[in-house]
Amino acid sequence: MRVFLLPILWVFCASAGASEGDRIRIAVPGLSHLTTEAGDGVYQKIIARALENQDVEVNESFYPIRRALLVFEQGEVDCIYSSTEALAQTFGQDELIFSFPLGKFSFFLFTLKNSPPMVSVSALENKRVGVVSGQEHFLHPFLENHHLDVVWSRNDALNVSMLEYGRFEAVIGAIPDIRPYLDRLSYSPDHPLLESFDRLTCHNTERNRSFLTQLSRELKKLKRDGVYQDIAGPLYVEFDDDEPGVDPDS
Repeated sequence: MRVFLLPILWVFCASAGASEGDRIRIAVPGLSHLTTEAGDGVYQKIIARALENQDVEVNESFYPIRRALLVFEQGEVDCIYSSTEALAQTFGQDELIFSFPLGKFSFFLFTLKNSPPMVSVSALENKRVGVVSGQEHFLHPFLENHHLDVVWSRNDALNVSMLEYGRFEAVIGAIPDIRPYLDRLSYSPDHPLLESFDRLTCHNTERNRSFLTQLSRELKKLKRDGVYQDIAGPLYVEFDDDEPGVDPDS
C-alpha cells in the first residue's frame, strides 16, 4: 500500500516563476488511494485545494516509504506526508512542525471474511502475517515482543490475495487504505492496534512554519465545510475539527 518503485516529480503551481529555493519540497511516501503517481490521491487533492489561493509553489517527489523518510531526514526536502510520530523519535518534538490533519488512520488485524476477528497480536504467535513494507516504523512497538513470521509485501491488494490463498493467517492494515477490500475481510472495529493522523510534517524553520500556518488555517476550513468528505468519499474517516496543527488556534 505505501510503495512506489520509481521517484517522479509533480508540481502544484500556485505561483508562477518561483525559483527552486522558493519552492516547498515535499516527499510523498505512497499511501494506497491517498497519494498516487498521477498526483490525484485524496490527500493531494486536499492539499491542492488548500493551496488554490496561496502564493506558494510546491514540488512533490514520490518515493518508497523508507526512501521518503531518508530524504526528509537528510534535509533534501522540507516536508513529508505522514510519519509524524516516527520522525519525532529521530528528531525530537522541537525539530518538527506539522499541519492540521489530512485524515485519520487506524491499524487493525484482518482475517478472512466470516472468520472470527483477531483482537490482539498475541493471537498470531508463531503464525505468518502479511504487512506492507515500510509500515514497520508505525508497527514496530506492536510486533517486537512477539514471535511472528512477518512477511513484508508490496501492497494491501497482494496481502489480501495471499490471505485468501491461505499463505497468511492474518494481515495488518490501515483504514482507510484497506477499505476497498473490507468486503473480503473480518476485523474488530473496537480493537485498533494504533490510531493516529496523517499530516504534512516539516522541519521546524521559519519558512516552513509560515507555510504550515497558512496551510493549516485553510485545511481546517475545508474540513469544517465538508470538502474533506466530498473529496475522500468512501475513504473518509471522521475526526475532531479541533485536532491541532502548527497553528492550532486558527
